[in-house]
Amino acid sequence: MTTLTKTRILDAAEQLFADHGFSNTSMRDITAAAEVNLAAVNYHFGSKESLFIAVMERGTIPLNQERLRRLDELETNAGGTPLATEELVRAFLTPMFEVRNGWTEPRSKDSFLKLVGRSHTGLEPTLHAKLVGQYEEVIQRFSQALVRSLPHLQPAGLIWRTLFLVGSMSFTMTWAGTVLNNRPQAQLAPQEILEELIQFTAKGLSAPARFAGRTQATPEVGQ
Repeated sequence: MTTLTKTRILDAAEQLFADHGFSNTSMRDITAAAEVNLAAVNYHFGSKESLFIAVMERGTIPLNQERLRRLDELETNAGGTPLATEELVRAFLTPMFEVRNGWTEPRSKDSFLKLVGRSHTGLEPTLHAKLVGQYEEVIQRFSQALVRSLPHLQPAGLIWRTLFLVGSMSFTMTWAGTVLNNRPQAQLAPQEILEELIQFTAKGLSAPARFAGRTQATPEVGQ
């Protein structure tokens, strides 16, 4: 029963955070949706902030494990040769679509995609810092691989372009469902949306440098 209660709380919180954002979701909303009392939420999570982090970890841990697994496989097969930008982008983006399987699935699956998009805005700095910490290893590994793959870019340009990659992914997570529901001419399968996103972001990352010169410093890119 304890495990079932905890899962029910996580499911309810995920849906509410995805639909309304962290700030606009109250503990009362969560307890009502999960059909539990406040004491149960406090027992399992302690606070709304801790519950939010637990919701995110439930999704991001398998997601990031799969990203790193794909990157490890690519680097092993490459034998030290820099990876193609499209390969790196594909390894980074594809798990997001596969773990939750797109926007046409039941709400319990599509809510995490929306939550990922929302999680990049509207959070207080301390909570956002905790969220970014969940991606630390992924950030470091992919940043290092991109440095090797894009030697024509200086660190500042690479940092911004990688931010644009993450931003494009997040915006897609947040708004794809709305677009699919309201724009009949935009109908694509999740795999087709993924492919459009990969091509768009890979081309942007690898475009010629706008600024001359480059230092040898390795950039760190935030999620």
